[in-house]
Amino acid sequence: MKVLLISTSDRKGGAAIACLRLFNALKKNGTDVKMLVRDKLTNTEGVYSVNTNIFKKIVNKAAYLAERIQVAIAVKLRRKNLFRADTGSFGVMGIADHPLVKEADVINIHWTSQGMLSISAIKKLMLQGKRIVFTMHDMHYFTGICHYANTCENYIKECGNCQYLGGGRNNDLSHKIFAAKNSLPGRNTLKFVACSNWLADVAKKSGMMHDCEILHAPNPIDTEVFRPMDKEDAKKRFGISSDKKVILCGADNYSDDRKGYKYLIKALHHIHSQNPQYNKKITLLIFGKGDIRPFKKLPYEIVQAGYIKTDADLAALYSAGDVYVSPSLEDNLPNTIMESLACSTPCAAFAIGGIPEMIENGVNGRLAKPKDHESLADAVIKILFAYDSIKLSQNARCKVETEFSEPIIAMRYNTIYREF
Repeated sequence: MKVLLISTSDRKGGAAIACLRLFNALKKNGTDVKMLVRDKLTNTEGVYSVNTNIFKKIVNKAAYLAERIQVAIAVKLRRKNLFRADTGSFGVMGIADHPLVKEADVINIHWTSQGMLSISAIKKLMLQGKRIVFTMHDMHYFTGICHYANTCENYIKECGNCQYLGGGRNNDLSHKIFAAKNSLPGRNTLKFVACSNWLADVAKKSGMMHDCEILHAPNPIDTEVFRPMDKEDAKKRFGISSDKKVILCGADNYSDDRKGYKYLIKALHHIHSQNPQYNKKITLLIFGKGDIRPFKKLPYEIVQAGYIKTDADLAALYSAGDVYVSPSLEDNLPNTIMESLACSTPCAAFAIGGIPEMIENGVNGRLAKPKDHESLADAVIKILFAYDSIKLSQNARCKVETEFSEPIIAMRYNTIYREF
C-alpha cells in the first residue's frame, strides 16, 4: 500500500508541521509513504515539491497570488481577515497527473489552502478512483471559505451572509464556494479524519457532511525529540534563574486576534493586582513573533526567545517553563500544547475547540472559561503555586505517551487507509 500525503508546506504553519509529523510516524511504522508539497522548507527525505523547475514555480506562485487577490477583494482589503478565508479557486498546475499521485493507492490530503489544491483538482483526484482521506485541521473542509466560523452557524445549512465578507448577502462568495464543494461527486466515498472529537462533532453538523464518514485521529508527536530535560539546565539556557517560576507563552504571531493574547495580558495584570508578592518570583518567557510592548508594561522579568527554529531547541524551551499558557480563542488540537505536555510542562488554556481533550483540570494543567481573564489568571496561579508540580509534570508526559505518540497514531492511520 503506497500512501501519499499532500500539504501546501512541510513546515510553515501548525497543519503543515502536523502533516510532516504524521509522515515521519508512518515511515517509522514501515508504511510506504511519501509527501507532496508546494513549499518544501525542510531537507526531509521522501518529501517532494511540485516546483520541479522555474516555470512551475512561477506559475504556482501566480496561483497563490491570484487566490490572495480574490480573497483580498472579497474581504474588502481588511487585512485581519486576509488569511482567515480561502476559496480553492486556484491551485498548482497538474497535480492530478503528478507521478506520485498516479502511483499512490491512498491519497491523504491535509492543509492545501492558499493556492495549493483547487476544488477542480480535488474533483480530478476523486475521479481517479483512489482511496482519498481528508485530515481536517480546522473547519475549512466543511465551510464555504473560513477556517474557523467563530459564532457563525451558517455552515450548518449552507454558507452565505459571511461575517468575513461584511455580511448582508446570502449569495456571496462563501455561498458559491460552499455549493462548489458540496457538488463534488462521490463525497460520501471519502473518509474525513478530524484531529479532535470537537472538530468531528462540529463537522457532523455541516450541511456538506451529512452523508460523509467522519473519523477521529489526533496528530502524532515524536516523544523522543519532545521530552523533558533538566528544568534548571533549561532555565539556565535562556538566562533565567532556577528559583524563578517561568510562565511560557508564544505563537507564530501572538498579535493575531485569534490567539487571544489580549486576554493573557489582562490575566497577567490581574495576577499582579491580586498577588503582588509574586512579582519578583515570576519570569515571562516569550517565543515567536508579535508586538512585545504590552508585555513590557507588566512588573515581571521578561525574556524573549524569538523564533525557535529546531525541535530540539523547542524541547528546551518547553522544559524551561513551569506553565505554558495558550489563550487561543479558536483552535483544534494545538501543536504547542502537545509539545509542552510532552516536555512535562503543564498547560493553562481556555476551554475551546479540542483543547479540553488535551488538558485535564488539576491533572496535567488547568482550563479556564473562554475570554475570562480572571479565570485564566486563576488557572496559572494554581499551576504555579497550588498544585503538586511533580505530579502535574508526570501526568503531562503520560497523557502524550498514551494518546499522541507516533506508534499509536501511525497504527490508527494505517487502519483508516485499509478500511475502505
